[in-house]
Amino acid sequence: MSSAREPTPGYPEAVIQWGVQRGETCDGIAAVVYGSSKHAGLIQRYNRVACGPGTTLAEGLTLVLPAEVTSIPDAKIRAMHPDVRARPAGGAWSPAAPGMPLLTNSNVNTLDEGRADIEFVDRTRVLLAPNTLVVIYGTASRARVSKTPPAAVELADGEVKAALAALRGQSVEVATSGGGRVSASSRDTVVQRRGERTTVAVFDGRAGVTSGGLSVVVPKDHGTRFVGKSPPARPRPLPPPPEWTTADAPQIALAPEGLGVLSASWKPAPGAAGYRVEIARDPEFNELIARDEVKPDVASFRAEKMPAGAYFLRVRVIDREEYLGVGAVRRFHLVAARAAGGVAPAAQEITANPYGIVELAPSPALELSLDDGPFGPVPERIDLLQRAPRALRLRERGSAAPEAVTSLPVRYTKVGAAVSASRAAATTPGGPALEARVELEGLAGVDVARRVAPRLFAHLPGGVRSVALAGGDRGGALTARIPLPREALRDGEPLRVRLDVADGRGGVLGTSDAELPAAPATPRAALPPAPPAAPVLGAYLPLFPISGVADALWLAPTPPSVVAVGAAAARSGGGWVAAGQVRASGALGPLGLDVALRSNPAGDGAGAGSTGWFGARLRVLRLGRSELELGPTLRLGVPMADGSPPVRVEPGIALGGAAGRLTWVVDSGARIRASSDGAAGGGDGGGAAGGGEPATPAVQGFLLAGATADPVPWFRLHAALDLHLVRREASADDVLGAVSAGAEAGGALFGALSVRVSPWRDAGEGPVTAQVAVGFREASP
Repeated sequence: MSSAREPTPGYPEAVIQWGVQRGETCDGIAAVVYGSSKHAGLIQRYNRVACGPGTTLAEGLTLVLPAEVTSIPDAKIRAMHPDVRARPAGGAWSPAAPGMPLLTNSNVNTLDEGRADIEFVDRTRVLLAPNTLVVIYGTASRARVSKTPPAAVELADGEVKAALAALRGQSVEVATSGGGRVSASSRDTVVQRRGERTTVAVFDGRAGVTSGGLSVVVPKDHGTRFVGKSPPARPRPLPPPPEWTTADAPQIALAPEGLGVLSASWKPAPGAAGYRVEIARDPEFNELIARDEVKPDVASFRAEKMPAGAYFLRVRVIDREEYLGVGAVRRFHLVAARAAGGVAPAAQEITANPYGIVELAPSPALELSLDDGPFGPVPERIDLLQRAPRALRLRERGSAAPEAVTSLPVRYTKVGAAVSASRAAATTPGGPALEARVELEGLAGVDVARRVAPRLFAHLPGGVRSVALAGGDRGGALTARIPLPREALRDGEPLRVRLDVADGRGGVLGTSDAELPAAPATPRAALPPAPPAAPVLGAYLPLFPISGVADALWLAPTPPSVVAVGAAAARSGGGWVAAGQVRASGALGPLGLDVALRSNPAGDGAGAGSTGWFGARLRVLRLGRSELELGPTLRLGVPMADGSPPVRVEPGIALGGAAGRLTWVVDSGARIRASSDGAAGGGDGGGAAGGGEPATPAVQGFLLAGATADPVPWFRLHAALDLHLVRREASADDVLGAVSAGAEAGGALFGALSVRVSPWRDAGEGPVTAQVAVGFREASP
């Protein structure tokens, strides 16, 4: 009968807990929980207790009980190695399998190479050695309820290990076919039966051994034996563990491609008749991988082709009375490792390509350090391009003892490059060039393009030229082509050149000195004359008025490359006003940039405050040698001090041209006030001294037109007319205008003088403005 309830975690069915009160018996508990005392046997399913009629249980004991009446297998085969068979009660033998259920009176037999791990419902485990036959007695499923806890198995022949999952005052009961009985409160008690003789060795806890009507208690690391139905012998100490030699293999080693090696040796033990060697995955040696018994003259062990993981090696002495001794245990860690793009690691060192990647299988039980760096978790990858360690150091997590560290040297394979070169003919596409061929060595399996990124450096007359190497598919040669500079094209002379092959980090892979044969003499074509530079349109330094309203600049579509400083003076408001200025302009192709910074005025009259103008022009049309040029302009005026005019934006268009020694330029545009700050009151430019200055106009238009003439190349005359239509907010519109003229003389260092006369001017603005400046220009006119 199966249960409809969900199983309790860790159990095959739903369970409950029962705290034993004084005087309670199995029959009484069964009557309360299951409605009838006939189910008292269920009390023993998960509890090693005696349930005889009238037998009281220990007060305070906590029992684990099935939640309802069920029938389940008493045990199952938890794990096994091949060569194990089983049969149900009254049935035939058949091959066993992991997970196979075992009912009462089932038989399990391990043959020559077989081992089996049997787990009961109460988590008791019995491990069967090779050539062992047991009968499963079960627990609560037994029909008879006795004063003695039922045995888990009956050992007919061979060897079993009895192990409790946890010591909670319980025991594992093992019966022998001769009538003996072992009650082991232990995680590791071994019972051997060979013929009529039974030997018991206790390695943990203790065990009670009963035979022939007498009982003995065997403590830890002691043993006893009995023959047939005779009483057990007095317990005696088990043989001590053997001593490991100092020349043992390291505790941590590499297991490349599942080819790990475990090895150890021990000192011969006095009185040893042999040794038992066991390898397991767990420290309790329940998950055995291998077990072997060797002769007394064998004092070493070696296991090959082991996959990565943690292993436990145990060696026990077998004395002349065939008692099994206390084990000497060593722990090993095999780390899966692979050197991608290189050679697979050996057991105690890693041989890898310097451009490869070492791949490791992380283990939570280990820590890794590169060279003398700090220890940390084992990474999955170590990129040798980023880090080039001399050694990998491994230790168990948390172990600080120097002797616990295993150092694995990293050996790097040799990498090189052989270079050969030739001269390409001048008739080949691209002209004369150096053609190189590179053979790489020691890079099989490496992604050369990504990991190595090789480049060729050619030391040529006139400097070093470099180029990336291409090709190399399927291990073929790499090639490169470098155009030869003019200095290397001397006709009739051989070309000597040094060639270096380097990786992406600059490491040299190979170098070669090559001598290329002389190139055949070729007629040299005359170089075409360089086209003359386009003329500069307009003035290099047009006059920059002090007026805050009429200070539009006369600008050409293409600005000259000029930097200059100067000063201007004007008659304003009945006194003289002077201001300094800095000018700079230049062009990047069709794009021109300019800046003009004017200081605060100084003097008796009023004047425009400190203002910075920043401009850009884009030449969209140029015909011939500047016979006609056209381009939009945009300037931004920014106040540089308190009392200066507010921010203003000045879009416009410039048109100009050249004819011989004459040039002309026409500018047209508008100026728009971008903010109201400083729009009224002092510092607006053009205001009269004292009260009544007009506000900075919200918008105004302007037109500037003029021409230049060059009597001689180093001397330029210029004249221009400027007109301004000013839109006032509180008065009628004004028309302002002036005529300016000036001269510029010099070479790269030049000076300029200009004068502006204003017949139509703003209130407070003087009739005459003069400017003097000195600066540098890109070249003489």
